[in-house]
Amino acid sequence: MITRKTVLELLAGSLLYSLIVIVIDFVLIFSLKVGLNQIIDSLSFVMLFEGGIGLTVGGAGAFYSPLGAKISEVLFHSKPWNAKRQKEVEKQARVWIVTGIFLVFAALLLSSV
Repeated sequence: MITRKTVLELLAGSLLYSLIVIVIDFVLIFSLKVGLNQIIDSLSFVMLFEGGIGLTVGGAGAFYSPLGAKISEVLFHSKPWNAKRQKEVEKQARVWIVTGIFLVFAALLLSSV
């Protein structure tokens, strides 16, 4: 059962991760470019790209199939999947997905400026 506290913790953590990524991106782009328009355009593109990566990684982590897990065990010699490990991966995937959503939303807001 997902409680209100769990949702708020997820949103707060994901928002913090998004802000950290945005600040790092801004500092890196600011050190490379001088024009404000170039910074805004580049920052919105990078944030949109990183948000898409976050959504993709989170979706891949949340996706679970016994066949895929077995292939991963055989090819990559990974640990076998069990219910506990699956719940942990889904919890981590939620953070990736929500952080990706925040980054995409921020990039769209920034590009509209």
